[in-house]
Amino acid sequence: MSYYWGEKDTSVSFCEESYKENKYIAEYYNTLSGVVYIIVGLPFLNTNIQNIAISCIFLGIGTMLLHMTQRSYGQILDESAMICLTYSILCKINNKKYKEKYLSSLIIFYFLNHDNFIIFFVLFTSILLLLVYESLKIENKKNKFYRNLFISNMTIGAIFWGSDQMYCIYVKPYNFHALWHITTSISIYSGLKILHV
Repeated sequence: MSYYWGEKDTSVSFCEESYKENKYIAEYYNTLSGVVYIIVGLPFLNTNIQNIAISCIFLGIGTMLLHMTQRSYGQILDESAMICLTYSILCKINNKKYKEKYLSSLIIFYFLNHDNFIIFFVLFTSILLLLVYESLKIENKKNKFYRNLFISNMTIGAIFWGSDQMYCIYVKPYNFHALWHITTSISIYSGLKILHV
C-alpha cells in the first residue's frame, strides 16, 4: 500500500480503512467530519470566550491533519488542542478552582509523553470528567438545557469512540469515529453557549 503522507507513525489507530476513498486522504470520513469543530468555533470569535473558540478551531485543524495524514504531528496538534479546549472551558466554568496558568504545565507534560497514548487518554479523560462534574452544578434553566445537551452528546460520543476502538470488526462500515466528531462538536457548542454571555 502506498502512503501519500508517509508511513503511519501515530500512537493510536482508528477503524476507518486507510486511503480507501481518496489517495490523498488517509481516513476520508474522519478527516471530513473534523471540519465541524471549526464550524462550531467560528461564531464565538470576537466574544468573551475567543480563546476557547480559537482552541476549538485548532482542534478542527489538528483533527483533520491527524486523520488525513496518520502522522504524529497531526496527532500532537489534535491532542494538545483537545487538552487546551477542555481545560480552558473548565477554567471558565470555575475560575476559582481551576487556573489558566496551569494549562502550560499540562501541555508540557503532554509533549513530554505524547508518544504514549494511554497517558494522553488518562489526562484528557480526567479533565473531561472534571468538566462534567463542574457542569452538573449549573442551576439556571437555559444553561441546564445546554448542560444536558453537553453531557448526553459527550456520553454518546464516548460510546462511538469506544466502539470504534474495541469493536472495529463489527462497526467498521458505520464510521463511528466520525460520529464521535459530530456528537462532541454538539457538546462543545453546548458548552460554548453556556459560557458566552
